[in-house]
Amino acid sequence: MTLAVGFIGLGNMGEPMATNLAKAGFALSVYDLRPEPLARLAALGAHVARSPREVGERSEIVSCVVVDGRQVESVFLGAGAGAGDRDGQGKGDGVLDGARADSIFLIHSTVSPLTCRKLADAARPKGVHVVDASVSGGEERSAAGTLSLMVGGEPAIIDRCRPVFDVIGEHVYHVGGLGQGLAAKLCNNLILLATMQTLEEAIELAGAAGVDAKTMIEIARTSTGDSWAVRNYFATREMMQRHPQGPAGARKIGVKDLVLAAKLGHELGIDVPVADFFAARPWD
Repeated sequence: MTLAVGFIGLGNMGEPMATNLAKAGFALSVYDLRPEPLARLAALGAHVARSPREVGERSEIVSCVVVDGRQVESVFLGAGAGAGDRDGQGKGDGVLDGARADSIFLIHSTVSPLTCRKLADAARPKGVHVVDASVSGGEERSAAGTLSLMVGGEPAIIDRCRPVFDVIGEHVYHVGGLGQGLAAKLCNNLILLATMQTLEEAIELAGAAGVDAKTMIEIARTSTGDSWAVRNYFATREMMQRHPQGPAGARKIGVKDLVLAAKLGHELGIDVPVADFFAARPWD
């Protein structure tokens, strides 16, 4: 029997992931606010849902790739994060409103572990399972189906998600319990974003000293300054230009992740001065 999968959020990362799931033959239902990616997925045979609730009604596993915790809550609990917009029939519009018992909601977005646990608490009375399954690797690896996944949740539930994980990812790390995959993702993003900010500063400094950006990147790439951020410097800048809200929108996501990393450190009683510094610094 074909696995029924839902996918909500068809942006730069989400659309390639959903495309791979459609091509893999899953019974796919999709939802997004923009018509263009919906049309492309429909052409591959996906069902275009009218609401997150409809995705929940049709799916055994629902993947969610949206911008932040507020959007994840709205998608899962309904508009208003729990209050729900009513459809005239007393029904809410969130995934949970339509979700089948024993279905699974996968959070691929980078959000607070506390948000993940909040949704799990809301889902428990309906017998719905929440798993944090953060993804990393960028657009190219998303399209290739070779993302890294940092997963938190019950082993038996995660095993049921393997068919989805095998299509969208190459490296799957079951980090631990609910929220621990997100903790690992925040630590990874702290490394990446602090490196990217430092790289931008180095490029600006090099330019002021008369060294052009292309030369400086090549030097760093073949020297001790090498990193993913260096190797993908120009591709990342192009990706930021393609963001629906432009470079400012992409930077906003980065700041959000740094703030979450800093907050996690504070919640755990860990001194995180680098996260605090970069989270507070303007990314203009």
